[in-house]
Amino acid sequence: MEQNTADDRLTIRDFWTHFFLDTSPYTDVLVSANCFFSKLLGQFSEQTAVTWLQQCDVRSTYAFTSQFSYQSNDYITGENHYSHTSVTEQDHYLSDRFHVLVPQIVSQYSQSFIDQLRCIHFLGMAGNEAIMLYPSQTRRLMLERVTRIAGEIRDIPAGFGDFRFNAPRSGNLQVLLSAYTRKVSELLSSVDDSSICNLVSFAQYYFALLHPFYERCGRTSEDLMYLLFEQAGVNKRYISCSGNRNSSLAKERMDIINQTAEEFNRKIALQFGLEPDGISKTPDIYQALTKQYFPEQYQSIYAIEQVRPFYYTHPIESLLPAYYFLMEALLFDEIQQFTLTDPPPHIVRLGEHLSKKGQSQYTFQRHWDWAGIRLADVLGKLVGSPLQPV
Repeated sequence: MEQNTADDRLTIRDFWTHFFLDTSPYTDVLVSANCFFSKLLGQFSEQTAVTWLQQCDVRSTYAFTSQFSYQSNDYITGENHYSHTSVTEQDHYLSDRFHVLVPQIVSQYSQSFIDQLRCIHFLGMAGNEAIMLYPSQTRRLMLERVTRIAGEIRDIPAGFGDFRFNAPRSGNLQVLLSAYTRKVSELLSSVDDSSICNLVSFAQYYFALLHPFYERCGRTSEDLMYLLFEQAGVNKRYISCSGNRNSSLAKERMDIINQTAEEFNRKIALQFGLEPDGISKTPDIYQALTKQYFPEQYQSIYAIEQVRPFYYTHPIESLLPAYYFLMEALLFDEIQQFTLTDPPPHIVRLGEHLSKKGQSQYTFQRHWDWAGIRLADVLGKLVGSPLQPV
């Protein structure tokens, strides 16, 4: 819900001033932004705000369930052998095997899109942690005491795009992931040749914003599209038809996703009562919030430009809870309100990019014999052992 009047903007700023004084009522909830802020604008006080929180909280509606039963026995350690050459070679192998296994993944986990996602992430990461992760990624995972990441839903802060977007906090991630996968499954029941590119674009974009796994979310966001093409039973459109994620189409698509995430950041800023001009990445929101609501601290915090801007932490303790509360509420509504009959412009843009520029054939020259390959056998080999060509 956007504020269109001066009175609305004043009410919104009054609310956030109240929020920053005591964040405790807002830390363990996930609300619909439309529900909460429409009520808030009608009647705002400290007491009514808490009442609207209770009425608009959506967490109990979206319980997280998953039956994916595989867990890697490969722990995250300080060992790291990353090299661009090895990653490229392994990615070709993984991509080629994935496309062979797509029908089996869909069949095995036909009742759960969450489990399909966990399966493809597990297939791509299990046993590959030491060579696929950047050294900086390995160091951060160890610092956060993360032990396994293959197919695991993250429980630490995450984001993407060089500080472009700070994804949902782990406490609400499973709820949002449940809402997202439920929506995707509902859309599949009515998709056709004319809307399939919008469906897979919706799924890829909001997966990127949710960023549900520790690492390898970009590749997984591409792979999930082929699962949806398979289930829809319509012609696939490949953006990495050679198996190389560095294709021009994949890069173009990520540029569109990055630009759209920046548009979402400006939407967040507007709901904070800020001017959206000058807002691009998440740290820009933090800085504008500080200037608006904590002017006495602004100069001391932002006197010197940070090499690594505030992202997962901030000197003002109440600032990040405010960001997460609002961002998650807006994100929930965008997911819930999406329809194939009237998709928003950013999804139409991604859909047109896929339909007009995507390729109809997977062209990677296979170097492995996939005859008789079985998903259960591949998954079984990945439990407790390094990945080896089948």
